[in-house]
Amino acid sequence: MRPFLLIAASGFLGCASAALAADKTVHDNEHGFSLTYPEEWTSEAPSSDSIRLKVKSGEKGLTCRVSENPYDPAAPDNPSDFRAFIEKDWSLESWQAMVGSAFGSASFSNDRLARFPDGYPVRMADMDFRLSDGDAGFYGHARIAISIRDGHYGFVTCGLMTSSAEETARIWSPLDDEAEKVVNSFVLDAP
Repeated sequence: MRPFLLIAASGFLGCASAALAADKTVHDNEHGFSLTYPEEWTSEAPSSDSIRLKVKSGEKGLTCRVSENPYDPAAPDNPSDFRAFIEKDWSLESWQAMVGSAFGSASFSNDRLARFPDGYPVRMADMDFRLSDGDAGFYGHARIAISIRDGHYGFVTCGLMTSSAEETARIWSPLDDEAEKVVNSFVLDAP
């Protein structure tokens, strides 16, 4: 499967309709996904053709991105039984091949299987990564959810980047619950 070119809760994912009154739910019918996030967050123009939604919690806070693209099960290296792949055949190596290859370095932890409200499988994990831009290096942490449904795949990342791994860990700690809530709200619709 081709690698994703983006920065990319156990149990059941929260249903967007169960969001608190102070939250905003975006349901993108054209691209088949929904995401709920705090109403005070700002929406920004996506930075690429595959990013469908980008929201930020603040200057030194979280940035969450949703990506959605067509999926061809007949393409080389793409599993034809994508539901079984997500449910049974997924591994930390799958994260590395599909998401981590877009980074200078990336490591994944807390891989788990979760379910959308309709019971369809979705994978979730945490990612620590490093990006380089010339002489500058950035360290980041993100929570990710990804799924493949019939003719498309989609994922959400909620994360942050700083100039050091230590600063990233320090800033992430109080944002962990908020990131989990937003990532848990992600739903990839059946086409």
